[in-house]
Amino acid sequence: MAKLLEINNLHTYFETKRGLIKAVNGVSLSIEEGHTLGVVGESGSGKSQTAMSILKLFEKNQKIYDGEIKFQGKVISNYNAKEMSKVRGNDISMIFQEPMTSLNPIFTVNRQISEVLMLHQGMSKKEAEQHSIEMLKAVKIANPEQVNKSYPFQLSGGMRQRVMIAMALACKPKLLIADEPTTALDVTIQAQILYLMNELKREMGTSIMFITHDLGVINQMADDVAVMYCGQVVETAPVDKIFQDSEHIHPYTEGLLTSIPRLNTDRSSKLEVIPGAVPHPLNLPKGCKFAPRCKYATAECRENEPELKEVSPGHAIRCFHPVKRGKQ
Repeated sequence: MAKLLEINNLHTYFETKRGLIKAVNGVSLSIEEGHTLGVVGESGSGKSQTAMSILKLFEKNQKIYDGEIKFQGKVISNYNAKEMSKVRGNDISMIFQEPMTSLNPIFTVNRQISEVLMLHQGMSKKEAEQHSIEMLKAVKIANPEQVNKSYPFQLSGGMRQRVMIAMALACKPKLLIADEPTTALDVTIQAQILYLMNELKREMGTSIMFITHDLGVINQMADDVAVMYCGQVVETAPVDKIFQDSEHIHPYTEGLLTSIPRLNTDRSSKLEVIPGAVPHPLNLPKGCKFAPRCKYATAECRENEPELKEVSPGHAIRCFHPVKRGKQ
């Protein structure tokens, strides 16, 4: 299957008075057409900054230092602001973490969805308004005509998230980036949003980059998984390889899996945790970035940095000792 998006050895840094913050530090990953890539890791692992790099949504002191991003075979990391404005919202759309801060509180839902359609699709105001209502129907919003005239503060969290999805999919993008889109929602609404995204993916054929810290969501949503730590991809594989069918695993992925609560676990047993915390990007450790927290680390791990190497077809791990040591 053809690759829709390819990221090769991407380095995105922040320039600060204290030095370079290596937010994205050599990331390589790809997304196939019609597939969902789940990107998982703790806060500060570089997931969101990788997504921002794809769309070049940068702060003033941030830029790509090395590597490339290819979309449909074109190197979009070299695009200027005008060229990127044609890609954003049209070919690649993004759903942000918190819809209340992403939607403009002083404009109606119709104004915000219609603006995307008039800008990228050349629709008239009337055509855009009608299509806006159709998109609200597509994301299963009751009373779409009424919601279309509403302001974000008049809607619930779940409805605001559906509006964000409607806006992101209005131009039928080839790639949808969803940055923790269910974090602020309760479990019932979260399940509805995940089901809706899968349904729309099947209907529209849109590829999805789904960013989350929740491996349970990844298991439900993704075809492939990329595990990130300290701005690097430490493991990438088909979803079944990560969760069950593999002789190899990165210790960080193992730690994430063993820290998930299970219904069949003895109540008296303690939940496993990964010791320590993600290091500050201005003070990254020598060698393997996960070595200070890894119970399997050796002298080699602390001195030398491992490369991302394939351990089986489609399964690559950044580790000197990636053998699975126990059942998850």
